[in-house]
Amino acid sequence: MEVFSMLTLSALVTKIVAVLKAVKSDVNFAVTQALTWGVGVALTFLAGASDLASKITPFEGAGTLSNLNGPSKVLAGLALSSAISVVYDFKKAIDGTDSAKEPRLTKL
Repeated sequence: MEVFSMLTLSALVTKIVAVLKAVKSDVNFAVTQALTWGVGVALTFLAGASDLASKITPFEGAGTLSNLNGPSKVLAGLALSSAISVVYDFKKAIDGTDSAKEPRLTKL
């Protein structure tokens, strides 16, 4: 398995654990991450149905996005959206001025 695949799956594990830890203490974080996963999966299915999918290979050796089965598309959507969430968390951590602050998704 290539490094990118392992990194994206590792990001998924990290985000799942973070959401489980945050369910009681930070509902906004949990809801935001769940929404991110939902959008990632939905866009993976949409991209898989588009003409562009014949060119997209999410994981080496897995074939193109249009050829992946449903569970593989779900896993790809979850893993890739988790990877970008980790990048966003890193950016947020180094932005000491809070200049990239976004409004909360929930009031909880």
